[in-house]
This record gives sequence, C-alpha cells and structure tokens, in this order.
Amino acid sequence: MNKIDITFKKAIIPVFSMVIFLITAVLIWDAPIHIPLIMELTFTLFLALYWGFKWDELEEMMFSSFAKIGNVLIIIMLIGMIIGIWIESGTVPTMIFYGLKFLRPQYFYVISFILSAVVSISIGTAFGTVSTVGLALISIAQGMGISLALAAGSIISGAYVGDRMSPLSSIAILTAHSADSDLHEMIKEMLKTFWIPFTLSAIIYFIIGLSYNGYSYDVSQISTLLDGLVNNYLISIVMLIPPLSIIILAVKKVPTILNLIINLILSSIIGIFISGMTINKIISSMYSGAVGKTSISLLNKLLTRGGLSSMLELISLIILAVVLGGLLEKLGILNTILSKIIKAIENRSQLISVTMASSFITALLSCNQLLAVFLPGKMLGDKYDEMNVPRSILGRSLGDSGLILSPLIPWNVNALMMMGILNVHTLEYFKFTFFPILVPITGLILANFIKGGRKDGSKFKKESR
Repeated sequence: MNKIDITFKKAIIPVFSMVIFLITAVLIWDAPIHIPLIMELTFTLFLALYWGFKWDELEEMMFSSFAKIGNVLIIIMLIGMIIGIWIESGTVPTMIFYGLKFLRPQYFYVISFILSAVVSISIGTAFGTVSTVGLALISIAQGMGISLALAAGSIISGAYVGDRMSPLSSIAILTAHSADSDLHEMIKEMLKTFWIPFTLSAIIYFIIGLSYNGYSYDVSQISTLLDGLVNNYLISIVMLIPPLSIIILAVKKVPTILNLIINLILSSIIGIFISGMTINKIISSMYSGAVGKTSISLLNKLLTRGGLSSMLELISLIILAVVLGGLLEKLGILNTILSKIIKAIENRSQLISVTMASSFITALLSCNQLLAVFLPGKMLGDKYDEMNVPRSILGRSLGDSGLILSPLIPWNVNALMMMGILNVHTLEYFKFTFFPILVPITGLILANFIKGGRKDGSKFKKESR
C-alpha cells in the first residue's frame, strides 16, 4: 500500500465536508441519513484518489471494518424476527397490557429510566435492554398518548447506564482492555461521574412527568385498548417467559447471538403450542413482521412492526456508516486528527479533556462505538503513564465521552439501532437523553475544576496492572 502522508490540513477536509453534507441533506433537504453518508463516501473516495491512493487500496480500506460488524448485523436480524413473533404470539401485547394497566403518565419517564438502567446493568447491553423492556415501554407510551421522544430519551438514558459500567458489558470490558486498566478499578472510577448525572436525570424525568398531573387520562380509551388486547391476543404471564429468558441468559453470560437464537426457538415453540400459531404464521412473522389484527387503529399501529424485512433499511444504513468509518480510519484521517490534538496536552486536566474530545471525535467520524474507545485508548495510554495518571481514569474518560454519546450521533451504529428498534428519530430523542448528556459534562467538571490544573501528575499513583 502506498505510504501517502496525510497532513492535518488534508485530514480536516473530510470532516468539514461531512458537516456540510449532513446540514444540507438532513436539515435543509429533509433527506434520509443514507444520502449524506453516500455523498461523504463519494467525496472522500475522489479526494483520496486525488491524493494518490489507488482504487484497490480504497476498496480494501472501505471493507476493512466488516468483520467488526458481522455480529451486529446478525443481532439486528434476529431482533427483527423475534419482535415479529413476540407480537403475534402475545408477548408484546401482554407487556403493553400490564403497562397500560399499572403505569401512570406522571411516573412513566422516571420509571422507564430506572427500569431500563436496572435491566441494562443486569444484562450488560443497551441493545438487549431496548429490544426487550424498551420495546414494551415505547409501545405503552404510544398507547398513553404521551411524548414518544421523551419516552425514547428516558429508555435510552437508562439502557446506556449498563453499557457504560456493567461488569457484564462487552463494551465496558473492551474499554478497560483499551485503557489497559482493571475492569473493576475502572468501574469504581466511573462511579465518580455516575451518581450526579443519574440522580439529576431521575429528578428531571420525575419533574417532567408531574406535568401530566391533571392530564386528561382517558380511562375509557385505555379500557378500550385493554379490551382490544384481551380479545385478540393471548394475555398471560406465561408470555413474559421470552423476555425474561433473554435477561437470565445474559446474566449467565450466554453470548448475545446464541441468546437470541435460543429465544427465537423458545418464542416459536410458545407461539405454536400455547398461542396456537401455525408454522406458516411463525415464518411470516419472522420475515414480514406482525400485523395488528384488532378493530382499533391505535392498537394496530402499535402491533404492526418487526420482522427481518423491517430491519433491511437499518442494515443498509449501518453498512454505509461502517464503510465510511473504515475508509476514514484506514486513510489515517482519524490518527492524524487525534495526534494533532494529543500534542497540545500539558497537564492532567488537558489530558482528560483531550481524551474525552478524542473519543467523541472518533465516534463522530468512525460511526462506531468500539473505535471510539479503542483508538484513543491505545493512542493515549503512554501519555497517562508519562504523567503518572492511573489508567482507570483513562477508561473512565473514554466511558464519559464516545461510549456514552454514541447513541446521540445520528449516523453512529448505536443511534441507528436505537432508532430502528424504538422507531423514534435520533434528532427527536437526543435532547431528552439526559444521562448521556450529563455524564460528559460531569467528567469535564471533575477534570478541570475539582482535580485539575496540575502541571504534572506526581500526586497520582499509577495503578498496578
């Protein structure tokens, strides 16, 4: 491969072009996110050809990251298939039924935030949390007639608590590995930037929910929805076995894909032998998804979703994002930008701030949460040793930025998955995801105003690894 020097001036050209394409296509033309990604990919390819790269090299760069997302694509397909069966068999209707019966609008947001946080810490995955309890909660919110953007924000806020700091989280484990830190030491550090954002988020969701006091909660409409569910679907505690099994197997550290395959089989068995579904219906719900079969339009809207085919648009978007991210990474654009930023570090406060900025920039440009913690972690590790700052703080800083902010970047794989499952656009929910927004603010305050300002790190012992 040609060794072509990518200077900082060259590296920032694709960054500016991406901003222009995104603003023009999404905000002005109201185009799908696919369009600016294709525009940026095309522009960067021609730019690289102009710089002297060969087409064969660029093809190899574009597809270099495919091995990293193969499991993500399979997970998305399985989730789509499971959602279809869960609806047709009665699992999702059962969750909606009990949610509508016992939840009240004024407490919905705070409960969905805390419940999602508890489940995500238990199973260690935001995707698993959102595709189980998150799916039920967003459907309940729609049935209640409350803000779906706020509901999605509270669900995603809670779901990424576990992604960031659960001992079972694969991304938390990768973050510790990238920082060369002990996982439990890193989680202890993360607690320093956890409590205030978590408490404030819960308080905000509670206060917002209070605006629904006196809300014209149409009891007759809810009764109609409950009757529609009971009359058309099997509503039973037994139908909660599939989502509970996902949580239990995740706690038992069963790999996600195997967990979902087991659940697909279990849900199919329950659908056939308990709900009375035919094999043809099972196959149809797996591929085409479920179709609401009640006489109530709102219920039909809630229960018409899922299936492998419903995830194809999301899959194409993820492929585009990863191809673009792989190209920007392999061209050396990410390394060039990060290296320039790292050179400006003079003290501990700047070190942590630059770590967070580098992780966020990587999440923006690579469209990938994994690279957002891996690349800056490896590049900055020696700098932490040089300044005698514990590697656990490096891990915390990565978790306080690119990791937690990924679901707020519309073209990031994480945001695309959240949008695909909850059917709420990132631009609608991002301003209500209070926990991911407050965590980096807390991290920057901790670094710059509480323990920052030292020219060296002599008072900070390097942790033994």
